[in-house]
Order: sequence, then C-alpha cells, then structure tokens
Amino acid sequence: MTEPNPYDPWQRTDLTANERTLLTFMRDCMHGEDLSLIDTLVAEDYIQHTPGIAQGREGLRRYIMEVARKRPNRTQWRAVQIFASGDMVILHKLISSHAIADFVRFNAAGQMAEHWDVVAPLPEPDYDPMRTSKEDLSRFSAVFDFDSGRD
Repeated sequence: MTEPNPYDPWQRTDLTANERTLLTFMRDCMHGEDLSLIDTLVAEDYIQHTPGIAQGREGLRRYIMEVARKRPNRTQWRAVQIFASGDMVILHKLISSHAIADFVRFNAAGQMAEHWDVVAPLPEPDYDPMRTSKEDLSRFSAVFDFDSGRD
C-alpha cells in the first residue's frame, strides 16, 4: 500500500516552470510515447553525464528508443518528490525495480540542458519511500561490504 505523500509533485500547486517541464517530459516522453518533446524540451547541445548514453538530443532519443522503451512496465512510474533551486531541478522517482534521482540543469530558454542521475535497486519488495523505516542494519553490511575486511 502506498503511503500518503504530502510532497506529491502531481498534487503541488507551487511548482516552478522547470519542475513542470521535467515532470511533463518524464510522463509524456521518457515513460510515454511523445518523442517530439525531445525537440522542444531538450536543448540541442544537451549534456549527458549518465555513462553509456551519448550526447545531445539524438543520444537521448537513442537511449529512449533502444533502452527505456524496452524496459518492463516502463509506463508505470511514480514521482515522489521534486525540488528546484535556481536552474537545477531534482526529481526523485520510482520505477518497478529502482529508485532514481534525476538532476537536471535548465538553460535560459527553459530547456533541459544537462543531466546526471543516481539509480539504486529498490531495497525491499513493495518499497515505499514515504513509509517510515524500522531499524534493521543488516542490509548495510552487503551494501558497504563490511564482511570483506577492506577499509
């Protein structure tokens, strides 16, 4: 069961134009069908920092066509939180198997100009980032490889 989210980007009325642009892009292009949004919402000289994805609009278009569109349940995603500061927007979202934080810099024209991300497998089945956690430090031994004896 999904916990109530007081930060739900779709329910907020105070989003910046850049936050709205990023949400629209994610909903209608990355997780939707409208590839034409790449030509309007993404800068021509778009800089990509995600390893394996080429630069510019065409690099992003190729990633969406060859990878993102082939992902199981690709249209099922959840925007958890969104933050803007100056020309930067951070979107915290969930897909079926991973939690993702997208960091996007916008140019003066309001287009996505640069992108970084952090992608992590969901820590447990039915993970809900709005649910408060209970202490169980055991998963961290595997995450940080405590048992290997390395510093």
